[in-house]
Amino acid sequence: MNKLFLKAPAKLNLHLQVIDKRSDGFHNISSFFTLISLYDEINIKLISNQIVLKEEKPIENNLVLKAANLLKYISGTKKGAEIELLKRIPDQAGMGGGSSDAATTLVGLNNLWNLNLSKKELLKIGLELGSDIPFFINGKSSWVEGRGEIFSTANINEHWYVLFFPKTKISTQLAFKNLTINNEPQITKEEFLNGNSMNSFYPWVIDNYIEINALVKRLKNFGNPQLTGTGSTIFLACKTKQLAEKIILELSEGFLVKSLHDSPLLDILE
Repeated sequence: MNKLFLKAPAKLNLHLQVIDKRSDGFHNISSFFTLISLYDEINIKLISNQIVLKEEKPIENNLVLKAANLLKYISGTKKGAEIELLKRIPDQAGMGGGSSDAATTLVGLNNLWNLNLSKKELLKIGLELGSDIPFFINGKSSWVEGRGEIFSTANINEHWYVLFFPKTKISTQLAFKNLTINNEPQITKEEFLNGNSMNSFYPWVIDNYIEINALVKRLKNFGNPQLTGTGSTIFLACKTKQLAEKIILELSEGFLVKSLHDSPLLDILE
């Protein structure tokens, strides 16, 4: 095999609570990450020695390139890769597109280069690149703790989601810089499964981004609008596809996706 055609799924945070700041500069969180049926596409072709990245629109400090170069350095392989990245997941939108792309690159190259690294080894490499990357390597919708590297299964019913993409972009770094940690009681996994959830960034985003504030007010007529990650994507959860389609029809906007329990990446990882 000298080619792979892979899908890198986006995620939504159905709950995201920042617990505290760690001594290493990162933050401890508790969250529920659900994978959704919105994908970037990554096509990888085996070539000799060098790493070549092809993009429709170049992304500064692209995690795909960082992931490929780090894996090549760690493994010591002489093999190379031509990687074509087709972006469908909006950037700076709280959906983990860059992290998912990096995870897909690591798993794909591990397979194409015949490195035979275990999932545990790939998780460790992914964590060096970013806190969300281990989740995407793990490949299952999960309750997530630590800085993002501790997973536990938490099965929830399939849902359909209507996504709304404001023109506003929010830097993760800026969001954490402005975050106020209120030391609220930590919502447990069991409490989340019983309907208790929050997003620690929601108050700051609503107070500081007029476009998102106005969107949320409008969407409250149709359900409970929620923020994913540090923003800026807003979503409505729907129990049926028919309800989701009705909302899109009435609003004349919105993007329909469904939840995924497993990532398509597991097809080549397990």
